[in-house]
Amino acid sequence: MARPGPERGSEGAKRIAEAHRGSHAHDQQGGFAAKPSLAREAGRKGGETVKERYGASFYQSIGRKGGETVKRERGPEFYAEIGRKGGEARSLRAHAAQAVIPPV
Repeated sequence: MARPGPERGSEGAKRIAEAHRGSHAHDQQGGFAAKPSLAREAGRKGGETVKERYGASFYQSIGRKGGETVKRERGPEFYAEIGRKGGEARSLRAHAAQAVIPPV
């Protein structure tokens, strides 16, 4: 069944969104985009609540699940590639630091 209104991302949808932008009190007060510190505070409080409710091991389990999903979807080549890129970046930083330090 088709959704009513213009197609997402179409010119009509963009015009409607622009017309409504700033028309609500919360838009005029700003939000997370206008106040990054507000977003950080909300994230911090949310993290504390999750830790209290489920324990620190919860974060380990969701991290493990995420890692397993990435491994399944992207394969071991992905890890080899990001490891290689990280090694190259580290090497470049080390060479740059040596170039700055005068020889003794």
